[in-house]
Amino acid sequence: MNHGVHFMAAIAFVWNERRQNKNTSRTKVIPAAGEEQLLLVDLVRSISVMRTETVIQTVKEVLKQPPAIAKDKKHLSLEVCMLQFFYAYTQRIPVTSLVDSWAALLLLLKDSIQVGLPAPGQFLILGVLNEFIMKNPSLENKKDQRDLQDVTHKIVDAIGAIAGSSLEQTTWLRRNLEVKPSPKIMVDGNNLESDVEDMLSPAMETSNITPSVYSVHALTLLSEVLAHLLDMVFYSDEKERVIPLLVNIMHYVVPYLRNHSAHNASSYRACVQLLSSLSGYQYTRRAWKKEAFDLFMDSSFFQMDASCVNHWRAIMDNLMTHDKTTFRDLMTRVAVAQSSSLNLFANRDVELEQRAMLLKRLAFAIFSSEIDQYQKYLPDIQGHMF
Repeated sequence: MNHGVHFMAAIAFVWNERRQNKNTSRTKVIPAAGEEQLLLVDLVRSISVMRTETVIQTVKEVLKQPPAIAKDKKHLSLEVCMLQFFYAYTQRIPVTSLVDSWAALLLLLKDSIQVGLPAPGQFLILGVLNEFIMKNPSLENKKDQRDLQDVTHKIVDAIGAIAGSSLEQTTWLRRNLEVKPSPKIMVDGNNLESDVEDMLSPAMETSNITPSVYSVHALTLLSEVLAHLLDMVFYSDEKERVIPLLVNIMHYVVPYLRNHSAHNASSYRACVQLLSSLSGYQYTRRAWKKEAFDLFMDSSFFQMDASCVNHWRAIMDNLMTHDKTTFRDLMTRVAVAQSSSLNLFANRDVELEQRAMLLKRLAFAIFSSEIDQYQKYLPDIQGHMF
């Protein structure tokens, strides 16, 4: 198709002009397409020369070298609008069309990592990848599957870096991170798309603005798609390849979960939801077991929003159930705290407070379990309580 790049750029421009009214209900990081925007998808699909592979290749060229288009101050990045269109396009085309165009899609995904897309564009790339996996969970060719795994690793790493952009080093040690004291853009979990669109003006996309304004959205998106995505992309005999990636993600997640301040509440909610989803897959256990147990034993553990409790119950159930030692470790700590209270030189108030803290955690672990799951431990539990 002649002038295909300019045609698709024009589609992206009109896509932005047909955005939904912000008063509509929005609950996702990736904006849902409106009815008028979907007409553009149907228009492109109806053009016989615009086969799926051609559309993908043309979108790739738009991302690499966006044509200059006059736009007002409220216009979103052309690349982001192009990817919003393409995400909706992948949702509406047949599975066979998407699978047959895998080679072109792979090139688009690879190039997207290198062209320096703004954070919302990277969110959409992950959305496109997830859409492909949901429609076609496996590729017959082993090389294609390995390419899919490699590009998934790179895209998730990029989103992870955005998720960690509201953290800073406390010392020269790399792994010692904490939440930046300056407030981030707040989201309440019910209007995420509106928050994203408010941040997509040209002013927000300049190099003067740090990616930290998008960290909550990155964490939220990971909590929604990451666990299932990795389980689909990496086969049962390849699960070990997931662990280094998850260890890196947890490197960014744990500092948010250690911070119980009000301005970090939205990040905390997203992170506990992410950890909860990951904990449901036993092969991920090595990446989060120690960190989750340490967070559980932290003195500030119960300082959380009520909406986080059920996620922590799922985490604790998975933590205590999937092996035979973790619950025993908790019981041992309670027993040690009880026996240390006999020490004549110990501070009695401190000892009682420590024992109460451990009993609360024992109670929460039992509360998070199935009915009668720890019945065989009942004599020991009663012995620790009295």
